[in-house]
Amino acid sequence: MGVPKFYRWISERYPCLSEVVKEHQIPEFDNLYLDMNGIIHQCSHPNDEDVHFRISEEKIFADIFHYLEVLFRIIKPRKVFFMAVDGVAPRAKMNQQRGRRFRSAKEAEDKIKKALDKGEVLPTEARFDSNCITPGTDFMARLQEQLKYFVHNKLSTDKLWHNVKVYLSGHETPGEGEHKIMEFIRSENSKPSHDPNTRHCLYGLDADLIMLGLTSHEPHFSLLREEVRFGGKKSQKRITAPEETTFHLLHLSLMREYIDYEFSWLKNFEKYMEKLSEFDREHFNEVFVDLKWFESKVGNKYLNESAGLAAEKESAGKKFNKKKTEHKEVAEDDDEEEEDDLFETEFRQYKRTYYMTKMAVDVVSDEFLAQQAKCYVEGIQWILHYYYHGVQSWSWYYPYHYAPFLSDIRNISDLKLTFELGEPFMPFQQLLAVLPAASMGLLPECYRHLMTSENSPIIEYYPVDFKTDLNGKQQEWEAVVLIPFIDEVHPFTATLQSQADKRGEGQEWSQRVDSVTPTLNCFFKPSFCSEEFLACCRKANIPVDAWHVSSDHVVKHADRSSLYFCGFPTLQHIKHKFYKKKSGVVVFQQSSRGENMMLEILPTQEGETICDNVAAQVLGKPVFVNWPHLEEARIVAVSDGETKFILDEPPGVQKVYEKPSSPPPTKVTYLSDKEQKDWVKDVQGITEFYLKRKGIVINDTDVVLYGQLLTGRKYVPQDKGALELEKQWAKQVLPFAYQAVVKDIEAFYSSLTSFKSLDELFPPATTVFMVGAPYYGAMGEVQDSQDVLKDGRIRVVFSVPHEPQMDHLIQNQHKYSVRYSPGYVLASRLGISGYLVSRFSGSIFIGRGSKRNPCGEQKSNVGLNLKFNKKNEEVPGYTKRSEKEWLYSAAVEELLAEYLDRSNSPSKNSHDDIFYEDDIWPGVEQNGAERVAEITSWLRSHPVSSISRASCDLQVLDAAIVEKIEEAVEKTKMKKSTKKVRVTVKPHLLFRPLEQLQGVVPDPDAEYRLFDRVVNIREGFTVPLGLRGTVIGIKGGESSGFIGFVRLR
Repeated sequence: MGVPKFYRWISERYPCLSEVVKEHQIPEFDNLYLDMNGIIHQCSHPNDEDVHFRISEEKIFADIFHYLEVLFRIIKPRKVFFMAVDGVAPRAKMNQQRGRRFRSAKEAEDKIKKALDKGEVLPTEARFDSNCITPGTDFMARLQEQLKYFVHNKLSTDKLWHNVKVYLSGHETPGEGEHKIMEFIRSENSKPSHDPNTRHCLYGLDADLIMLGLTSHEPHFSLLREEVRFGGKKSQKRITAPEETTFHLLHLSLMREYIDYEFSWLKNFEKYMEKLSEFDREHFNEVFVDLKWFESKVGNKYLNESAGLAAEKESAGKKFNKKKTEHKEVAEDDDEEEEDDLFETEFRQYKRTYYMTKMAVDVVSDEFLAQQAKCYVEGIQWILHYYYHGVQSWSWYYPYHYAPFLSDIRNISDLKLTFELGEPFMPFQQLLAVLPAASMGLLPECYRHLMTSENSPIIEYYPVDFKTDLNGKQQEWEAVVLIPFIDEVHPFTATLQSQADKRGEGQEWSQRVDSVTPTLNCFFKPSFCSEEFLACCRKANIPVDAWHVSSDHVVKHADRSSLYFCGFPTLQHIKHKFYKKKSGVVVFQQSSRGENMMLEILPTQEGETICDNVAAQVLGKPVFVNWPHLEEARIVAVSDGETKFILDEPPGVQKVYEKPSSPPPTKVTYLSDKEQKDWVKDVQGITEFYLKRKGIVINDTDVVLYGQLLTGRKYVPQDKGALELEKQWAKQVLPFAYQAVVKDIEAFYSSLTSFKSLDELFPPATTVFMVGAPYYGAMGEVQDSQDVLKDGRIRVVFSVPHEPQMDHLIQNQHKYSVRYSPGYVLASRLGISGYLVSRFSGSIFIGRGSKRNPCGEQKSNVGLNLKFNKKNEEVPGYTKRSEKEWLYSAAVEELLAEYLDRSNSPSKNSHDDIFYEDDIWPGVEQNGAERVAEITSWLRSHPVSSISRASCDLQVLDAAIVEKIEEAVEKTKMKKSTKKVRVTVKPHLLFRPLEQLQGVVPDPDAEYRLFDRVVNIREGFTVPLGLRGTVIGIKGGESSGFIGFVRLR
């Protein structure tokens, strides 16, 4: 039961809720839950606007499995991986599903008809009908079998999955996916052995997952979802590849604290409803003011007939009051009272009209309103049960398309509400109940005529045409679908029974209806299975009611104040106040439009912040920065804008000075004028970031800390073969405001096994990589090293491959590089101005009408979109941005020439920002709108429209050079010359791929350049361990801290 636009609203209201998922900075999670239907929809029909899109079932399944693998690798659950597919839903939800499916079928039909009317030729293959993602269809049955095979394969072959218990709740198990997940969580919580500090991650797109996570009362609960970009065009291509997707974590721990601030005054539900009912009056007041204005313009004496008598009384009262000047003040009060009476009269009539038109009632009586209030509160009660305890009634549903006014929800404190549990629909019953006739092919053939035959006993439930009502909304998908409710289960059961009787299957059908007991599957790798025997996976079936928990069960709560779990933010630790204000905090790349819950850091009790004292407390020590999303950092400098205390260490040393016996080596300097200005800029940047991105007012900053963020931990050999797990810190030094820093808290990091000695870290058959000479980057296997361990060495057999020779290609790369020219060169060749070259290659807008007489504000972009100034992006092979100007390749010249042949160009010397149809095509016989449509259609169909763009900060090799690299690699592969080398190595020159070392850079001193050969040292990644590649792109030209593209060969 999603809430439209809720995710955006809540993210704007509480700005700190979400953060972008950054590699190596993801919290450690015990359990990962997937609401599978969002993944299935995304992988099967990513763009419903494209009527030409076709996809095979094999491709859908492969994309789903790939998405599952990526999500598993991102989160890396320690204990449980739960995949839940929607089963048969409660009837309250079924009516909503029915409306969605009828609307989607109608929209698809309309889009196809529109495309055919335009003369578009559609593929002969049948389009994918998204309505088949419904429990009971053949598609879902095949998907379930494929998912079982996928899980078995991963548990048997993928080491990351070996210690995880996998649950698969398929479409045959009743209940919505997210609610089956919550049933499992409630069941685990009820066990005496449950750890209240279990860390949960729930993936899904529905906003109601936020509500479900909150109702679990689990302290460490986050939601994983794709980044939302609002304001984009419908035709804009959606990113479906999970590797290219930006994911966000929404922290329910923070949201729980925000909600506590928001509703701290609320104690009583009925008073809350009364408070909400004020919105009814506020909304009508806007309408009422508009009506009054309209009345003054048209001279209508009355707003409507029902208000006539009240208006006459008001007029008479005003005349009488004019004669009674001595009672002027009393008269003014009477006027206000009569104005209020008129408002109330109009408000009642407004609501009466709503009920009569929307709910088709003749008389809006007190009994009718009481029934409306009862049904509405009953619905709220059902939903609360549904979210807190699970399904309380499979058969209950809200019997109206519309809700009553909140101001009519009165006298509800004495209502007695009870529900009968009942039974869920059977799969074919649900298919008949929710599918439109357009999707009848998803039913068994013997049932299809029930949707179309005039003699069908349930034909009334399948209208060919139906109305939708926006009901004050703006988007068509928000409209109310006005189709008949499924009032009873009986007609569908009786109909299916009669069809079975006709085929002689009546007894079998009755047995099926009475005896179906769906189960869900649990997969795990038994502990007795060795690593050598990987194809070992067991499946256990769990009864569907095994996780039922009584509604009176009391949840145990964890104490969050005693221990900070890294990665789960909290508003604790820093004293602050809160208030709501429209501050325009940036959320999802846009300034928020509504109110933000602002947090303001309050001064501490310590008094004035003195730089000397702060330096003594934190210099060389770890603290937590970036409140409330706390990250650990090592402080290397402290400054108040005049004086700076600096950690005086040799290059490459990153020591932590926590013991009083070893104070940090400190150097004190006085800032120059330039350094003081830089300090002020740091303070301004920090203040602006907190205010505009987090909604936090940090007030005056007296002291700035400069620190290095924690990147991971690394095993460092000690004397006598011992190991110590040392924290590793980033090279980059960042500024932090002292008042937003948290000190002296105990943090919990990891529950992973730690190694105590070299023989534990490097047992035989372990895969390692060489980070020293002479076999730098070679992958090897540890051998028995007992005889050399005492000398602090490890015996390894390395596989040293023959690398392709790149020297000749590097020296002659100019021969294969794309040549670029300034815009004026293209302009002279094409006979147009340099300005038009710039505009045509980027964005150029054409409006309706003429410059002198524009027609409306509609504009069409007919540019080639090969460069993007604001986004600082270019299209490799076509455009390139230098420090001074844009450069263009010969391909752009050819494209522009073809473009100009297809359309009349604007005036050669024109420098207008917007051009107009009638100015470009002034002839009577010329239709500017048609010409614009032709150009945009040609642009969309041209191959250049699908070419990917890249950041201008990216150093990237041209496609021809990449082809030459691939040729060189292929030639080397033909030789197959890999030699084995057996050596003994010092342990600090070896890197073992470990999960807890994911954030550690194997060689922090390495510098990266184009054409460099690199190797993947991450296990359980998209790229196989040990696969080699060539650097073909580096972002920002950085030689260290490599971020770029690699061609894997």
